[in-house]
Amino acid sequence: MEGDAVHRCAARLDALSGATVVRSDFRTPSLATVDLAGRVLVATRAHGKHLLTRVAGDLTLHSHLRMSGSWTVVRKHGDDGRPLLPRHLAVRAVLTLDTGVSLVGVDVPVLQLLRTRDEHRVVGHLGPDVLAGAPTATQAAFDEETALARLRRDPDRPIVEALLDQRGVSGLGNLWAVEVCFLRGLWPWTPVRDVDLEPLLTLARRMIRHSLEHGTGMTTTGVKRRGENHWVTGRSNRPCRRCGTLVRFRPAAGSGAPYTREVWWCPSCQPAPAGAHT
Repeated sequence: MEGDAVHRCAARLDALSGATVVRSDFRTPSLATVDLAGRVLVATRAHGKHLLTRVAGDLTLHSHLRMSGSWTVVRKHGDDGRPLLPRHLAVRAVLTLDTGVSLVGVDVPVLQLLRTRDEHRVVGHLGPDVLAGAPTATQAAFDEETALARLRRDPDRPIVEALLDQRGVSGLGNLWAVEVCFLRGLWPWTPVRDVDLEPLLTLARRMIRHSLEHGTGMTTTGVKRRGENHWVTGRSNRPCRRCGTLVRFRPAAGSGAPYTREVWWCPSCQPAPAGAHT
């Protein structure tokens, strides 16, 4: 899941801050005996692709949605006060609030409870969040100098992989990495040392923030119509929107390469250097 989608989720959950949990139900072994009833939701924040829901009493519910997880606000409840949900859903957590709604975590692969003062244990290794703006009481400003330094740590690394490694900058997913490479005219496997990182990072931050603030659904072309909203992503063997050359595709590598994902690119707009294996 892309960072802008996670930040939108955090905003929905943060709107529930101040409500009190009247019933909690965790359906994951590590939290099976946890009871948050009587505790107030303090705030929900996102760092990259991680969600941190803070609860009164120095507790934080940490979740990572990966590709399939979601948090949903449910307003309909049965006579027993429990949310009405389709039976097929893989519900992992339910927090019923005194406002009459329930916060339901569906298919959430990472779910753990920790002390708020220990949040660094789950997000401290991450690079600066690309969606961080002006500093607030709960979030630092975007640290461009640190982000650039982290991206440059491995100068031989392909730029598309460096952008996906959350330890460099956090919040960019595969779609943004692929689309930014296209817009900057970069062959995705260009070594970091050969990339002008400052304008690339500025463009990535501007695009993902526009998606967050305007609800464009991760549109990169400016066109919201399905099938026309991306430059190259998902367009294998279709004409490049800019030059007409057929878009190429490389499938994800095996499990031994955690930051290698599916990649689309235009061989004309994003030419590989002479002698490179394409």
